Amino acid sequence: MKTSFKIATQGAMISIFVYLFLAISKLVVANIFQAGSLKADGLNNLTDIFSSAFVLLGIYFASRPADREHRFGHEKYELLASFVVSLMMFSIGVQVCWEALSRIFHPLESRNSIIVYLTTFASISVLYLTQFIIGRMAKSSKSIALKATSQDMKNDFYVSLATLFGALMVNLKLPLFDVLVSLLVGLSILKSAYDLFMESSFSLSDGFDPELLKEYKQAVCNHPQVIQVKSIRGRQSSHSIYLDIVILLDPDLSVLKSHQITEEIEEILTLKYQIDDIDIHVEPYIP
Repeated sequence: MKTSFKIATQGAMISIFVYLFLAISKLVVANIFQAGSLKADGLNNLTDIFSSAFVLLGIYFASRPADREHRFGHEKYELLASFVVSLMMFSIGVQVCWEALSRIFHPLESRNSIIVYLTTFASISVLYLTQFIIGRMAKSSKSIALKATSQDMKNDFYVSLATLFGALMVNLKLPLFDVLVSLLVGLSILKSAYDLFMESSFSLSDGFDPELLKEYKQAVCNHPQVIQVKSIRGRQSSHSIYLDIVILLDPDLSVLKSHQITEEIEEILTLKYQIDDIDIHVEPYIP
């Protein structure tokens, strides 16, 4: 297994254990002190366990090597996992906004114990620290699925923060502040879900950044033997970039010389841009 997949796997497992710990803690305290908002937060963390488990499963399948039926490997399973997480985030965002609006007509009652506040505050601290660690792991492993987990955990951090703030505002007889903050959190989650949805669906549909293709094309054109780049296409999975390039060369060049030129171009692109797989096709230049 690649080092990047090992890091991503460790990050997903950390998120599962953290969510399990938070869910059990919140549900136990909520049942003892009859804290409805804390119970809802704990149930939300239970659903997060399933999303993190789905990410872990996606990373596991993505790490499998190429086979006869998957010549480019299985890395798109990781993109699929992040796509599913984005849909879950949409659901959470809508739920937060809906509950915020419903509290305009059905305000929360102030019945929370100091233990409930301390539990929520501890949860906020744990979520903040964990999402920071997982975010760093996602960046180092270049894992879009782990990035989705980090973003999902950041959203949970904001939800828990809004829950604590809302309870305090209710105690201070300022319920509209609770509604306003919850709405802002819900909209923020929806924005994050949209960004993740667009990023994962873009790669799943074989979209590729045209600016990067221009940069790669210019690097190929800089080779003194290349007369013209006829076409260049790219596709990307979670960790790998694949290029398909057609170049025009002097028709009088030997097959061996043409092959040497393609190898030189591959070496340039690999060293400069860390391209994982490059197919270069040679055609004769006819004025």
